Amino acid sequence: MYEMNFLDDWNAFWDQIPGQDYREDYTPELVSVTQPLPQADPAIARLGEALAADLQEIERSNIAIGFILTLREKLDKYMDQLLHSRLDYKKQLRLQRKIKSLTIGFSRFHRELNQYRETLADQGT
Repeated sequence: MYEMNFLDDWNAFWDQIPGQDYREDYTPELVSVTQPLPQADPAIARLGEALAADLQEIERSNIAIGFILTLREKLDKYMDQLLHSRLDYKKQLRLQRKIKSLTIGFSRFHRELNQYRETLADQGT
């Protein structure tokens, strides 16, 4: 979501849903939303498949138990910090570099992401 610039939309969508984010309330059976999630397209599905393939490869090649969970926790931590540092440009750059270094082994994902971005640029969006 972050790499595709959908993170704000994702968070805005879930902010509308009661009972999320470890709150003490509940999620009703029906929820009315004013801001829907972005429509999925085949390019996004390919990004997900590429990410899954990279994660499987990383898991196979790394002998440390729980490496993927540790990686996820670090990425979550940096993403949270990034979302809360919108006014601090230098801090954002540091966090973006940390995220990039943690995801350097995601070669399939980055290749697919570059194609996705090129397609968007060709479409003028």
